[in-house]
Amino acid sequence: MYAFQSKSSTMPTFLTATRLRAELFSTLDHILDTGEAVEVKRPKGSVRIVRNPSTQRLASLKPHPGTINGNADDLANLSWEQEWKPSL
Repeated sequence: MYAFQSKSSTMPTFLTATRLRAELFSTLDHILDTGEAVEVKRPKGSVRIVRNPSTQRLASLKPHPGTINGNADDLANLSWEQEWKPSL
């Protein structure tokens, strides 16, 4: 097997399973930090390790200034007990 060195980073794009085992945590940290995928070559084929895009869902939220009409501090003292009618 072989390891192909990517020109854009210090982490290879392709790893052998043996090298992945030796550098597992640094490889995972590199994938999380850069978002670059790493491919592990095996005799029967290859496996890709990629960053899960759903881990950045909250980072993609956009602020909505002016959404609250009025004083936002009034929401802390808001009570719905009189209006709330639970149906059982």
